[in-house]
Amino acid sequence: MRINAKNFHPRKLDRIPPHFKSISLPNQHEYQSQKLARWIHAHCAGRFALVNDVKYQNDRVDIITTIAFEEPSDLTLFVLSGMAQNAGI
Repeated sequence: MRINAKNFHPRKLDRIPPHFKSISLPNQHEYQSQKLARWIHAHCAGRFALVNDVKYQNDRVDIITTIAFEEPSDLTLFVLSGMAQNAGI
C-alpha cells in the first residue's frame, strides 16, 4: 500500500480555490459523485474539489458538476483514464 502524506489532511474540498484546474460535467447524482471521489482519492495524489453548480447561458439554466484538481497532472490522468467520459461528457 502506498502512503500519501496528503491523506493526513482532508484532500476533498467543499469549494474550488482559484488556482485549481477544473472540468465541468453534466449533473451527477450523489452515488456517481461518491464513485468519482473514491476513484480520485485512490488514483490521484493532490487535493481536489467536487462541487455542484448552476450555469446560466442564453436564458437557460443548467446544473453541472465541477471537478477541480490542485495538480494539473491529476486532471490529465482523470480525463485520460476515461472516468470523465464515463461520467457523461
